[in-house]
Amino acid sequence: MGCGEVLVRYILFISNLLFALAGLALLGLGVAVQLQGTAVIDIADSSYQVAPIASMVVGGVVFLIAFFGCCGAIRESNCMLITYSLFMIILMILKITLASLIFVNLDSLVQGVPNVLNDAFNRDRVAFQEIERAFTCCGPTGPLSYMNIALPETCCASQPCTPLNAYSGCDKQVQGLLETFGLAIGVVCIVVVAIELVAVVFGLCLANHARNKNRRSHY
Repeated sequence: MGCGEVLVRYILFISNLLFALAGLALLGLGVAVQLQGTAVIDIADSSYQVAPIASMVVGGVVFLIAFFGCCGAIRESNCMLITYSLFMIILMILKITLASLIFVNLDSLVQGVPNVLNDAFNRDRVAFQEIERAFTCCGPTGPLSYMNIALPETCCASQPCTPLNAYSGCDKQVQGLLETFGLAIGVVCIVVVAIELVAVVFGLCLANHARNKNRRSHY
């Protein structure tokens, strides 16, 4: 076994290890958004649900394929490495698409939060208290959203709940969540694509080496 082959195998193994960790990061970010924003997602339209679900699905698939690539690199299986590289290319396309959708639509989603929260608040103020509890906030824009109505317990950290000790509005809190996790998911997608590109190149090189070695062994 030559030094070049050993180097390729180790680079492919290390890149897949990073790839698996990035996949877990995507999965974790998706779960974090889903758990933290459950109250908002339940009342919002489907456009607010796409990113966390897609992140969890892609992250899980990424981790499994990275494990597959590690096995292919260790065994030097031409079939496994080619299959692995094809799956990686497909995943690269999917993640570029996901990152593009996030970066293109993030501003419009963030700007649409006040309207979504106002509609939810006007439709069912009792249900809106789940959002206030999850984000420690009060009303869409603050305690003045309730006008002359008594503030609910979810609006304050201590009782009695008054405008003086009430939390700030929920719109800023939810917008901050979307901006933070949206950018994080998009950046992780780009990082994963860069790692995948390296893995694909070295995977194909190792697959070519394995195929040539099998041919020579038959002579």
